[in-house]
Amino acid sequence: LHIKKHAYQRHGVSLTPRKDIKPLLAVAKKFRKFRKYAWLKEYDSIALQQAVINLDVAFSNCFNPKLKARFPMFKRKHGKLLG
Repeated sequence: LHIKKHAYQRHGVSLTPRKDIKPLLAVAKKFRKFRKYAWLKEYDSIALQQAVINLDVAFSNCFNPKLKARFPMFKRKHGKLLG
């Protein structure tokens, strides 16, 4: 979510998982080395890919005028919401 928001605010581009999933997974793979993101090692690449696709669906629903979906929110690993 942070990477997608940052890309839009800085460069005005919207990342899509179909064409941008490899760079996003490369970033995730690089972060796995840090202790703060060590929990990423617990999940396989397919689960991470599906999370990126789910985020894209959430953004698509958010900006679809026919749906009343809200802007996607970051959820912590243990279920607490950040606003």
